[in-house]
Amino acid sequence: MSDTKITHGDFNTKVGKESIYKPTNGNRSLHNETNNNGIKMIQFATSKGLTVRSTTFPHKDIHKETWHAADGGTANQIDHIFISIRFRSAITDIRALRGPDIGSDHNLLKIHFKVKLRVKTGNKYNEERKIVKIFQNPKCKKEYATEINNKFETLENLDNEVSIDNNINAKWENVKTIIKETKQQLMEKDEKVQKQLKINDKMRNANLQWKK
Repeated sequence: MSDTKITHGDFNTKVGKESIYKPTNGNRSLHNETNNNGIKMIQFATSKGLTVRSTTFPHKDIHKETWHAADGGTANQIDHIFISIRFRSAITDIRALRGPDIGSDHNLLKIHFKVKLRVKTGNKYNEERKIVKIFQNPKCKKEYATEINNKFETLENLDNEVSIDNNINAKWENVKTIIKETKQQLMEKDEKVQKQLKINDKMRNANLQWKK
């Protein structure tokens, strides 16, 4: 899935049901008319390629009210949620929750969010899976650790005896090279082992078939 922009918060705005604004915010708002702040919010959403999803779902008014005044009677829908237009269908429902006591005059918003995740593929991904599988073998992990340790000891001796460039970047490049080469050697060795195991299996199956 590509990067998705989601914006939410208290915008202190009222969004109405005017048909001119329907492409951006639908027509399921608690309010009938858009105020000045609401117009600015819609303009902001449009300029950023966003759509207002908090006013697009058919709910009872009590499930649209996000703020209550101290008088207990006045309620507004001033908390909103935006998402990139391309992924607007990822949000399948939004409603205000009146039950939770959060010590605020605002209600919590419950969002149903649904996306399809793509499986990462390619040579790099396959290589990562292969190395993870190799390191699940305790014998391979021990062999790798021993080889790395030996190479680091050799590098340290060279630093002391030959007086090579002590630049930290050069040393870091040497460390990366050691890790990369050791990993490659381990993978090549594992490939040979796996290849030999397949040959052995084929020979074993051939012998079984011959005996039958």
